[in-house]
Amino acid sequence: MIDTEQFQGKVSELQKALSDKMRLRGPSLERQLRHAGRRLPRRPRRAAAVILGAQDWMAHPKLARVLDMAQVNAAFTDLHSHLDGLNPEEARKTAILRLVGGMILNLMVLAGLIYALLRWQDVI
Repeated sequence: MIDTEQFQGKVSELQKALSDKMRLRGPSLERQLRHAGRRLPRRPRRAAAVILGAQDWMAHPKLARVLDMAQVNAAFTDLHSHLDGLNPEEARKTAILRLVGGMILNLMVLAGLIYALLRWQDVI
């Protein structure tokens, strides 16, 4: 059995890590994980589901006693290990480079179409 204050401390640490690493805002862990959606891989999503289930069970004293804390601690470890591997600055750079790359590609396609149109009209 785990102390509910200790469990809530772990949940608040996880909320802080989610807001720092993935820029997920929300009043509760459930809301933050809902916003994360498919940005989390399968294993951390399953770990998050275990934590959310444990959070519901921790609200009831009798259910908290039968909770498998080894599984819950493993879920916290899995989720923290995934979040520790994330680099928000690198993700921001990657997003900007993808945006700029997409714009350049679209401009190149547009230029090719304009060239083909001018060639077809015998202007060039």
